[in-house]
Amino acid sequence: MKSARYCRPSFLNRFARDRQGIAMAEFALFLPVLALLAAGSFEVARYALMTQKLDRIAATLSDLIARSGSEAISETEITNIIDSAIYMAQPFDISGENLIILTSVQGRSGESPEILSQRVAGALDGVSSKIGDTVGGDATLPSVFPDAGSGETLKDGETLIVAEVYYNFRPFLLGDLGFFGDMKIRSQAFFRPRFTDTITFPSG
Repeated sequence: MKSARYCRPSFLNRFARDRQGIAMAEFALFLPVLALLAAGSFEVARYALMTQKLDRIAATLSDLIARSGSEAISETEITNIIDSAIYMAQPFDISGENLIILTSVQGRSGESPEILSQRVAGALDGVSSKIGDTVGGDATLPSVFPDAGSGETLKDGETLIVAEVYYNFRPFLLGDLGFFGDMKIRSQAFFRPRFTDTITFPSG
């Protein structure tokens, strides 16, 4: 019988040459990285889809108002238009995490456009309209609208319906791990009235 003194080197040599389980060990080392990549891909896809949803919501809301045949939209009509945003966002639930701002803007000769009416629904901390928030005050339009001088970006009497939609995007998987925090997504759309010169709505 061989003594333990002579068996030990042989056992250690066999152990050093044994390659069984290496693939499993490597997989275990890379598993956290793979999980992070998978979760990140999921969040990026979610973010992209939510951005597309907000683009469609903003365009639809402003278009619905612009299609109105009435110069003064009723409270019931504007409420129904805003409520439709919740359904358009499905399967995402944006209730309580969104801010919708609808603004009617009219051009003035030689002056900045005027805010005729504005309706705000929802609330998000630190978020306000980029157009302006004072009815009867000046409206600030994006640089895509040319300045004809003296801040005139719309012709005198020309009306524009602006929809701004904000959403507080919360990462579903990675937020709790501290990799990504909440992000506010913004979308806006501009439509001119189809059948009337001016459109206004209750501020609510």
